[in-house]
Amino acid sequence: AERRRRLLTFVVVGGGPTGVEYAGALSELIFGPLLADFPSIGRDEVRIVLLEGGDRLLAGIPDRLGAYALERLARRRVDVRFGGLVESVDALGVTLTDGVRVESETVVWTAGVQGEPRAAEWGLPVAKAGRVPVNDLLALPDRPEVHVVGDLAYREDDEGRPLPQVAQVAIQQGRCVARNVLREIRGGRPEPFRYRDPGMLAVIGRNAAVARIFGISFRGWPAWLVWLAIHVSWLIGFRNRVLVLVNWGWNYVFYRRAVRLILPTLVPSEGHRDAAGPDPPSGPGHGRA
Repeated sequence: AERRRRLLTFVVVGGGPTGVEYAGALSELIFGPLLADFPSIGRDEVRIVLLEGGDRLLAGIPDRLGAYALERLARRRVDVRFGGLVESVDALGVTLTDGVRVESETVVWTAGVQGEPRAAEWGLPVAKAGRVPVNDLLALPDRPEVHVVGDLAYREDDEGRPLPQVAQVAIQQGRCVARNVLREIRGGRPEPFRYRDPGMLAVIGRNAAVARIFGISFRGWPAWLVWLAIHVSWLIGFRNRVLVLVNWGWNYVFYRRAVRLILPTLVPSEGHRDAAGPDPPSGPGHGRA
């Protein structure tokens, strides 16, 4: 019974856009097609726990959007917990700094990443989270020929906030450094890096999303449609766009995934099996998570 409870408990660490999207998508998948395919699993057996170390979801955007995301996740049976910082994660669960333990064999980390630990070994200066501080040219202050971009680079915006470790920052930094290298080769002067925030989109579930684009914030069905349109437009090739639209349309109308995957059963190692305890019974009338 204890192992079954761990297997049916899913923990998502981090209440940013990725964590909110993952928790919402997981809820729709589990409480939709999964329980329909495995009727032996009770709805009350499944727990989805979202852990956020701060006091709100989606920090950095208007509070009302974070409150909307919280309300929508609660409707989808997601247990959102604030103020709990993760101290450790192991094969059987998560331990918080206040001593609270959440037993689970599925933990998804969306709370950011540390910088490359070898940066300190290379003699580079290290700032918060192991990231390397750079100047406005994205170079080391005392080594202008060495540039650092992406998750490893630590640079603050005009308001003193560290630039987020997201793809848009890395893409813009890479382009800036490439252009500056070409300018210097041609005898020109490099230009400082200025991050242009394209906005934020997070889909919580069917007809529910939050968006902040060009300084305009909105939520609900309009934000969901914008999210859909933008993500389809980023796909490469007309055929891929059509296939994704057909797949999403099928899922939207029939509440079931158009793509079904058959995966092999993985046998755990002896050490993991001993730590996890005996397997739940299988066969008719018993479900396996």
